Amino acid sequence: MILVSGYYGYGNLGDEAILAALCRDLESLGVSRHEIVVPSGNPEYTKAVHGVAALGRFDLAGIWRTLASARCLVSGGGSLLQDVTSRRSLPYYLTLVELALLRRVPVVMYAQGLGPIQSKVYRSWTARAFRLAAACSVRDGESLCFLQELGLPEEKVILTADPVFAQGPSPGEELGQNRLLLNLRPYQYWPEQKQVWLEHLARWRGQGWTVEFVPVGPGDGRLGAELKALFPELKVHPQPGLDQVTEVFQGADLCLSMRLHGVIFSALSGCQPVGISYDPKVAAICRQLAVPHVAAAAVEELAAVVDQAVQDREEWRGRFRQALGELQGRAELNRQLLAQVLR
Repeated sequence: MILVSGYYGYGNLGDEAILAALCRDLESLGVSRHEIVVPSGNPEYTKAVHGVAALGRFDLAGIWRTLASARCLVSGGGSLLQDVTSRRSLPYYLTLVELALLRRVPVVMYAQGLGPIQSKVYRSWTARAFRLAAACSVRDGESLCFLQELGLPEEKVILTADPVFAQGPSPGEELGQNRLLLNLRPYQYWPEQKQVWLEHLARWRGQGWTVEFVPVGPGDGRLGAELKALFPELKVHPQPGLDQVTEVFQGADLCLSMRLHGVIFSALSGCQPVGISYDPKVAAICRQLAVPHVAAAAVEELAAVVDQAVQDREEWRGRFRQALGELQGRAELNRQLLAQVLR
């Protein structure tokens, strides 16, 4: 058995894409999906979508029993170890690591995106988990630097990339359809910035863009519905499943995304991403992909960014496609990490 710990079963398309990539890697290493056990917020959904075994996220007794026969615990990927959006999730994930260590089960810290971690206790606990893990990878340079600040030796941690990059780019479709995709998630400035977003929508519509709102995670659809009620020309997609992502993103010219995986999905689909950074991880992925981003507190700057994207379209596309190729190569290292432990 392989126990996989992450934020799964909660309707976040990015996390589900990470789990799909991880399952493909494990299958390629000879692990049957029935041997993969995932603690999930919705076990039936996780079983149906990924074809794995699943149990309740807080079924600690079941997790303990699974660890008795597990070959390893894979913790990740994603932004699991941070204490800003929640102070409960980080001790949950680290507790599972401690349970695995008690069972003498090897731990793989898989494509983690760390921080911010404000608590000194949690920072120390996180460092312990990485020190005692059999193998470790992080998905960005900021996370690597964070661990080095915590005293982890350089050779202990491999810099890889988000596992979703390993799926490879989708076959290109002709651009020039003037499709602009917008993804927003619930964030602190939403009530005061809603009017700014309506002004942006009117501006882009006047410039000839077809603007489509794409939900990627929990709560996104509510924001799309609020905008559509005030701006009926806005097309709001239902949240796509993993098998529909390419269909939604492909052929769009530009994607303005607040979610990290909205940026990744658009890049993989050949669509120019622009990040809206409500969290350091969004700025980090934009730097990795060599694409622009604006702070969530300063969304009025997006009008100028979109104008620049139109003016310098080919130059921007060339930059992010080169960066995308490098990230796809690094994402393959996650599979090698798993192979190293499973051997």
